[in-house]
Amino acid sequence: MIIAPKLLRLKNVDYTRRGETVTIILDGEPRQQTVIFSGNDYWDERYYFTEEGLRYIQDSRRRRPWQEFVLDHLDKIPSILKAPDVVGRSIIDPSSHVYGKEFSRRTSQRTRHLFIAVLKKTNINVVWNLYCAEENHVPHETEILHVGKSGQKFLR
Repeated sequence: MIIAPKLLRLKNVDYTRRGETVTIILDGEPRQQTVIFSGNDYWDERYYFTEEGLRYIQDSRRRRPWQEFVLDHLDKIPSILKAPDVVGRSIIDPSSHVYGKEFSRRTSQRTRHLFIAVLKKTNINVVWNLYCAEENHVPHETEILHVGKSGQKFLR
């Protein structure tokens, strides 16, 4: 798998387990994940960013061309998880936690977007997705767990 060079030079993450496999249990089924890096989230819990998670993010963003620009911002994942504006848990899938943080995106004009990193919290925590929130709001079906200083504007 080809990994963008900037994902291999991030600050405040741990690359010592790179290439190791970890097993996440989803719906009672074990799934092997190959570690790219790990870090600690807002709650100071260890998470893993894996090749399989990266592949899923790449595939899902390419299926939604209006969100393909998110792939240029994968290096923001550690910052989103460590210092989010808002954190919530999916009501539909309680193992899915959403961490949201606003970033600027350079286009013809400077625009701000709420980026959402999804962390699957089961036997271990694994980054599952990254996307740009619709209308810069946390998804409706989210139980809010934390709101930072500027996070209130992202709630519906």
